[in-house]
Amino acid sequence: MVWTRSVSTDSPRDQTAGTLGTFGGVFTPSILTILGLVLFLRVAYVVGSVGLVQALVILALATSVSVLTSVSLAVLATNLRVRGGGEYFLISRTLGVAFGGAVGIVLYLAISVSIAFYAIGFAEAVVTALGRESAGLVQMVAAGLVLVLAAVGVVGADVATRLQYLVMALLVMAVGSFFVGALGEFSAGRLSDNVGKSASGVGFWEAFAIFFPAVTGFSQGVAMSGDLKSPGRSITRGTFAAVGLSTVVYLGVIVVLAGGAPAAVLVEDTTTIMGDLSLAGWTMLVGVLAATVSSALASTLGGPRVLQRLGEDRVLPGFEHFAAGSGPANNPRRAVGVSVVIALVTVAAGDLNAIAPVISMFFLASYGMINYATYYEFRAGSTAFRPRFRWGDHRASLAGAIACAGAIVAINPLAGTLAALVLVGLYSYLRQRDVTARWVDSAGAHHYTQLRQHLHSLADEPIGSRDWRPCILAFVPRDPTNRRRMVTMASWLEGGSGFLTAVRVLEGSGPLWRRQAREIEEDLGAEIRELADRAFARVLVAGDDDVGVQTLVQAHGIGNVRANLTVFGVRDLRGSEADRQTYGSMLQNCVRFGTNVAVINVRDDAWQRFEATPEGERSIALWWSDDQVGQLITLLGWLCQRHRDWDDASIVVYVPQVADEDETPRVAKLLEDARIDADVVAVERSPAAFAAALGGATLALAPLRVRRGTAIGPFETPLGMLVESLPLAVMILATETLDLDAEPDEGQVAELARAADQAREAAKWVAQLDHEAARLLVEVESLRLRLEGEALEPASRAELEQRLIETDTAANKAYRKYVDARSRSARLDARVAELDSAHGSRRADPDIWRSAGPFHG
Repeated sequence: MVWTRSVSTDSPRDQTAGTLGTFGGVFTPSILTILGLVLFLRVAYVVGSVGLVQALVILALATSVSVLTSVSLAVLATNLRVRGGGEYFLISRTLGVAFGGAVGIVLYLAISVSIAFYAIGFAEAVVTALGRESAGLVQMVAAGLVLVLAAVGVVGADVATRLQYLVMALLVMAVGSFFVGALGEFSAGRLSDNVGKSASGVGFWEAFAIFFPAVTGFSQGVAMSGDLKSPGRSITRGTFAAVGLSTVVYLGVIVVLAGGAPAAVLVEDTTTIMGDLSLAGWTMLVGVLAATVSSALASTLGGPRVLQRLGEDRVLPGFEHFAAGSGPANNPRRAVGVSVVIALVTVAAGDLNAIAPVISMFFLASYGMINYATYYEFRAGSTAFRPRFRWGDHRASLAGAIACAGAIVAINPLAGTLAALVLVGLYSYLRQRDVTARWVDSAGAHHYTQLRQHLHSLADEPIGSRDWRPCILAFVPRDPTNRRRMVTMASWLEGGSGFLTAVRVLEGSGPLWRRQAREIEEDLGAEIRELADRAFARVLVAGDDDVGVQTLVQAHGIGNVRANLTVFGVRDLRGSEADRQTYGSMLQNCVRFGTNVAVINVRDDAWQRFEATPEGERSIALWWSDDQVGQLITLLGWLCQRHRDWDDASIVVYVPQVADEDETPRVAKLLEDARIDADVVAVERSPAAFAAALGGATLALAPLRVRRGTAIGPFETPLGMLVESLPLAVMILATETLDLDAEPDEGQVAELARAADQAREAAKWVAQLDHEAARLLVEVESLRLRLEGEALEPASRAELEQRLIETDTAANKAYRKYVDARSRSARLDARVAELDSAHGSRRADPDIWRSAGPFHG
């Protein structure tokens, strides 16, 4: 089956050119949301409670979160052709539909509910200004504002943007009036008095929690990504401009408030102090109304566009109905209707204090996920990750994610926990739902980079026989029934601990065969995915089967992950002598290239017997062989037991008796030390006992040999005759030595370490003996020169001659010890080299390349 892609995956909205620029599409909604209610109603309380210095620290901490997240936004936005959906689009295209969908759903709900928050804030300001106190009137005014904003949202983003300019003018007037009036009241003495905490308000972290929502509006413009002319450039420039200007405004307001009124007044009159200090008091009301209307309008525009993209991606059943848009700009009117309903229901609920903190956590979680998505992209190392914004760094993105998590803990740990539970629940549901992939996210690049790192790390790790893992090449036949059975049985042998690749070898050459091989590989991959969760498919074109098998056995794998078990079906039951010889030659070549070999019997009657046997009554029979194949058979039997088809099966090990010796206690002790639960049964060493013991099991594993090109089993029985008397069977030929009961400090690695230690000690001893022997030889020569060149008294000469004899004897003795020690050291060095070579650490000899003949590339 050949799959082609001939239909564009872009939605109509993606194919529609945006109309908004940086100022109207990103900067304006962002700055209007940042300079919101907190500016007019809560900043004074924060300054009065904690003082100027701590207020500036709070501003710095909150701004650092927005700056770091803005950097991450800029990186993601300049690495993609950004379309509608805002943060959801960026997160889903990076981390996948499960992560992105979970964040997108809660983000949409949070934005829709926030429309009601801002509308209620507007209504409370209006009702208070009218001198009325009526909860019902507040709800009526709030609902009216929601409906008005809904009408603006239905008309489209262009009209809403023009309305935002009016709101911005009012906001500028209010802020300007405050600065002009407050500077007239500014006092350096009051500023000095308010430097530290001087009023009975709240503590630092409580004040941080009050202030932090002020900086969370910087991403409002991102939600308009689908309506922007140049999303990547506009999101970057507009967001940074909004964050920068708003930070300057907040910095100025904090300093002016600290110098404009005593701390106690700032705390007690927090909702009116900015109006009292303003040039015209009524501008305070204008500012509050402008702030609430602008924030509500931005949410009315942004939320429906997130739902529209969720619908286009079909994240949840039924969401596709919200993908439709209206007009040239593909305005999401259906999604606007849903957002309005959510906002009206929220207004009708009245008391919002219970869920308000959780909604704030959803916004923070989305910012954290943006930072994490950027960090993920950096660490994935994808060759497609080429953002135009060059100031990003994986450490900054990770710091942003940590800062968001820290803000959640500092503001409201309980609400943060509830928000996390909601996100985890949605993520788990979307993972289980297995939403159809409609794009390529960064998961593949991440896994590739991890694989690369782990393969390099694995190359430096000692791998002993105690942790042998199967890397299986299963050469499957053309017949679909036998092929499916072989793949299933090979997955049993893999046991969830290694790798399984199903292989087809096609005899032929040329472009037609290569094209056919690609098609067959796709079909084979689809087939084995139904049978084994984690198996691969490979189709090879070769001149003949034997050449194909030899080529793949040598070339398959990478680094230390190489093929170590080749699996074949029984092919010599009814074939000719030539077919049997070719088959035996393939098995023998696999052995020569160092892989273990397994031959699988999947006869119809044996398979039907397996399927008819209840899982709790299945048994695995092993025919013991007191060599390396016995250890491998036992391990493969245990690996089969790890598969769900055999997890309730019992293992029985049949030990053939030699003469009068009973081997069962020793084998039972070996299995006990290896922590393998199995019954050990002694049987007669005969073909009849072999057939009787293994014939009663559901699955049998037994030794295999290849002699003169012919595959034979125990008792020199030809393979074709042998399997006819067995159930499902796996015949094993081992080329590796395993040690089932080896401990971590045993085996070749430990032996190499001990030999290396001994060799180092021996080398030190050789050096000491060499030095001692050389010293004595020099002393002997010195004594001889004195005897020959000096006139000595007879007594002195006799004494010197005696000393020469003793020193010469000691020198000869030291030299012999040196020679013996050097011989022992050489033997230890040779042993270390032998173990090191067997461990795979030997360096290549360049002479091998010179003597290996020409290389034909």
